[in-house]
Amino acid sequence: MNTQITSFLKKYPVDILKVNRLLVSAYVSINNIVVEHNTLIRNLLITDESIEEFNALNKFQNILFDVYGEEVSIEKLIELFEFVISPAEKEVNGAVYTPIGIRQYITKGVLHNFEVARWSELQIADISCGCGGFFISLVDYIRSQINIEYSELYRNFFGVDIEQYSIDRTKILLSLYAIQNGEDIQEFNFNLYRANSLAFDWNTIGVFRQNNGFDIVIGNPPYVGSSKIADSSKKLLDNWIVTRSGKADLYIPFFQIAIECINPNGIVGYITVNNFYRSLNGRAFRTYMSENRYDLKMIDFGAEQVFKGRSTYTCICFITRNQRSIKYTKSSPKELDNIKETDYIELAYDDLSDSKGWLLQKPLIGSNIKKIESTGLPLGKCFDIKNGFATLKNDVFVLNIVREDQSYYYTLASDGNIYQIEKEICRDAIKPNILKSETEIVDKTEKLLFPYTNINGKICPMTEKDFHTDYPFAYKYLLNFKDVLSTRDKGKRKYEQWFAFGRSQALNIVGAKLLFPYIANEPLFVLSNQQDLLFYNGYALVSNNLKSLEIIQKILKSKVFWYYIQHTSKPYGSDYFALAKNYIKDFGVIQLTAEQEIHLYKLNNSNEIDDYLTSLYDIDIN
Repeated sequence: MNTQITSFLKKYPVDILKVNRLLVSAYVSINNIVVEHNTLIRNLLITDESIEEFNALNKFQNILFDVYGEEVSIEKLIELFEFVISPAEKEVNGAVYTPIGIRQYITKGVLHNFEVARWSELQIADISCGCGGFFISLVDYIRSQINIEYSELYRNFFGVDIEQYSIDRTKILLSLYAIQNGEDIQEFNFNLYRANSLAFDWNTIGVFRQNNGFDIVIGNPPYVGSSKIADSSKKLLDNWIVTRSGKADLYIPFFQIAIECINPNGIVGYITVNNFYRSLNGRAFRTYMSENRYDLKMIDFGAEQVFKGRSTYTCICFITRNQRSIKYTKSSPKELDNIKETDYIELAYDDLSDSKGWLLQKPLIGSNIKKIESTGLPLGKCFDIKNGFATLKNDVFVLNIVREDQSYYYTLASDGNIYQIEKEICRDAIKPNILKSETEIVDKTEKLLFPYTNINGKICPMTEKDFHTDYPFAYKYLLNFKDVLSTRDKGKRKYEQWFAFGRSQALNIVGAKLLFPYIANEPLFVLSNQQDLLFYNGYALVSNNLKSLEIIQKILKSKVFWYYIQHTSKPYGSDYFALAKNYIKDFGVIQLTAEQEIHLYKLNNSNEIDDYLTSLYDIDIN
């Protein structure tokens, strides 16, 4: 969005009514819309009776005119209404603007499930309607195919949103759109409800009962991660069986709600997060789908971003209650209109694993992946896959050393001061996320302030008295950041000691380590034989057998492993893929004979290693 517009709106009062009046008045004025009858819109129009609002309106109109010219589209108004939602509210309610091209594609997809002659009577719901963008797209397309009044269509639309301002803005947008196109009546009748869809009972709506559910549920479920879900909604998640694995994100129950809201011949059309078919927290949803054999048609956008300002990886899903299978394809959002039926691969639910995740691939790829996973033993059973330590305030505990002497490090802290720290309280630590080879280990090893002690083999925080007495400089340093440390976990967590790390994990991982990052665009596995080396921002395979790590390093750096990751792991932008435990634990580690192990150990050329392992795994990946 243009910076002139955003700058003006950021400075404008946050009062919802005033913002609504500004946007509506500007839209009506610039587009020369005459509003004679509609009470809702007339009551929102700014007049010169309010000098402050009137002057602000003139300034805003001038900006809009400079940016858009003599006409502002309804789409721009939708974007403006989405923009003025505060970042804090977006984080909690998951509101995000859905691009018009996506909405149009889903709209056509759901409507063409029915004869055109029926479109005027279809009961259509958006159970997280936001500002009503999907309703605008539905109106556009339906009216392009049949002759029907706006007021008649609106009686067939049903919307729910958790925010009253979203319901109000949906009414505003739909009213304005009708008026702009010649249908100016005193009041449109809307079926729009402020409610939490996790608890809303549609059976209280007579039309819903009479129709045995909706013909269509359409929309963009809220994008809220499990840790950001409001307490009021968290309590409701257990009402939905699809949330009963892992920590469910908020979009997941919206699948079950939508499916249970459609009638036997209905259809769901969603743009939503694409990790449900592989993630742990999507397992219960996968089971729900496979047990019911619901027909799922999925267009996966992979790592391509659809939503501005959101690092969210998405897909389009069409679901009916017909007992069929999954049809899957990958596409770019820009290529949606070029997708053909022959681009989809069809997969039977019986051929997919709900527990491990669905492998939605072409037959040859699927065959290769099954061969890899059935070879030898799973990686997760061969090695401990460890996460690193988590201080939750690395800029305090990981030292920025500017000099040292025999007994002390001198660290430049985030407050700009240099502090003296006893060397004896520090440990070596490294960040796998920035490592590419063994030659970098020395230069990239850091010093970690480690206020812990070993008590009968267990690593525990020091007592505050011992810490203060034995390491007075380190204690004084952390004391300066006590308030900062108290903000970890939003101040809601009680630690054993105020200076303890945010989590107690990975404080005493002893052994050789094969270090690797959270995500990568190539197989990066770096071996360290430093037994007491700690690590953070990454993972490690840990073993007391150095040679076993040297062998597995060759396997994991091979194209066999990377082929597996490219076709089973979560994709990110720029060809990066997740290397989290859940995505690598099922990789099959081939059990080598003594002769094969010696041969592989001696190989150093990557192409020779790849060819040898490809033959051992008996797969075709060229």
